[in-house]
Amino acid sequence: MEKYIKSIRRSANTGLWVSVGVVIVSALYTLVSHYRFYASQHTTRWMLVAGSILAVLAVSMALLVIRKQIPALRQAESLEAKLSGYAQHIRSLYMSMMVVVLLICAFMVLSAQNVLLMLAMVATLMLFLAYPNIYRMKVELGLSDDEMRTLFGDRYIPDGKENNDKE
Repeated sequence: MEKYIKSIRRSANTGLWVSVGVVIVSALYTLVSHYRFYASQHTTRWMLVAGSILAVLAVSMALLVIRKQIPALRQAESLEAKLSGYAQHIRSLYMSMMVVVLLICAFMVLSAQNVLLMLAMVATLMLFLAYPNIYRMKVELGLSDDEMRTLFGDRYIPDGKENNDKE
């Protein structure tokens, strides 16, 4: 069980912080650097269009996958099946969004289009909003307080509602 928790944490942290770093570095390069790449207007326009379409499709794909995958994971039989499915879901979501942010930032640097910075920031914001902490995992996977205590030990603080319902 611990390997799934570590995999979830590692995938989410890698995807999120690499995306944040790439956005910051490419924004600084585009806004501060004296060096520019000069492509033709036609190429610049197509990079803007391709980056915009890529960002919109990636965010829509991420939202659709989250909407479809989480209820399916909640219906899994065992705790291990839930955790392994959730680890795979987080890994694919964060790594694919990281690649999308890398491509959008590359388009931004190569075409000198600052509009793509906004789209890269929106894609990175998507990763912040979907970040899996222990309480989000409890809700998304439908875990009980006992299961959460076995997974996280003293780090998990129960809300007390489950205990009050039994009395």
